[in-house]
Amino acid sequence: MINIKNKESDDQTNWMHYLIFFIVIFVSDDTFNFGTNENLVYIAVKYLIYLLLTVYLLTISNLKFLTILTKSSLVFYFIVFSVFITVFLNFDFSGGYVYQIWLFFLALIIVNFYSYKNFIDVYLKLIYILSFISLIIFVIASISLSFFEIFPVQYNSAGATMYNLGVAIVFADGSYVRNTSIFREPGVFMIYLNIAILFELFFKSEINKKYLFVFILALFSTFSTAAFITVGIIFISFLFTNNKSKASIKNKSLIVALLSIGFIVVLLSGELYSMIFEKMGKDNIGDGSSLARAMSVLANFNIFLDNIFFGVGIKNYPLFFEKYTRALIGFGLDVGNNTNTITTILAVYGFLFGFLFIYMLISFAKKTSNSIIVRTFIFLVLIMLYSNEELRYSLMSATFLMWGLLSRKKVEN
Repeated sequence: MINIKNKESDDQTNWMHYLIFFIVIFVSDDTFNFGTNENLVYIAVKYLIYLLLTVYLLTISNLKFLTILTKSSLVFYFIVFSVFITVFLNFDFSGGYVYQIWLFFLALIIVNFYSYKNFIDVYLKLIYILSFISLIIFVIASISLSFFEIFPVQYNSAGATMYNLGVAIVFADGSYVRNTSIFREPGVFMIYLNIAILFELFFKSEINKKYLFVFILALFSTFSTAAFITVGIIFISFLFTNNKSKASIKNKSLIVALLSIGFIVVLLSGELYSMIFEKMGKDNIGDGSSLARAMSVLANFNIFLDNIFFGVGIKNYPLFFEKYTRALIGFGLDVGNNTNTITTILAVYGFLFGFLFIYMLISFAKKTSNSIIVRTFIFLVLIMLYSNEELRYSLMSATFLMWGLLSRKKVEN
């Protein structure tokens, strides 16, 4: 673990803990402002902030961590090796490789800056605040979008129009309102919410029911099909937990009640059922997402099978994706339609990076419980989450993966 100079005790959380996590969440490729915003100034600011954050963390860190082989540092070095192999064997020297390595390096430093408890507590508090704000805005938007006409109108890379409130994004077009918070789309927001629910249920000695309730409401308001399926699996897996502090009749009854209420509400509401399940994969930007998700698996996996060891590289990947989707469905899809992180990594980097990625997901799942059943369920959830969105360049994603490699310590709240 990185030794931080003058680091406070594990039980203390200061403003810097919140600022760093705020940067990880807000200044991110996962958000509209710093991810899909057509305004390139935001992108330049993101790189500058990442650079300052890297310098700051290196300045306060004991750099011996670079030579100490832990599970997290060893995986990082293997990732670097895998990336370099892909670079040289594909004769591809684009800047995306540097950015990919940088994100995992920054994530490695970040996870060691926090104690085990602080990492969870800070993340949950920030996601709770974002969720609470997003629910207020969701309610207002459901009444009338005209309330937001005073805010700047901006466009994402897909040409969708949205009102930028700073603390949230509201899609200005679309047949119905979906909660996307600050993120580039509801499907990304639901990933952050599912991770928050995982932390709340499996990594805390006592469940904060207020947090859990807000997370579920926010998740519900994304109207994401994957969100409903994954949270259902999370709740079911919780029923199999054998941790004495969590496996009380009271806690499990709460989960059963939430599952039942959610099922009944969706089932009885014809409009809600249609929005979630009969429009599989549709979002506010447009139709055809179900096809894109299928191609994100099939085309990427076929690319991987034909380039199994070293992948095709970042520069060549868009051409290969268009070519392989054309072979599968008769017309080529732009790489912007890709929604699967796992198969994309396999296609771009090949077997080694893909294996390391799956290993990190397994390590994260293993931390949730000693039960094989629970671990299997959570691993399935993680596979589904990372198959729902393309998160290769997500700092938060890299941070979760690196955190999953750290040894589990007892968390006391």
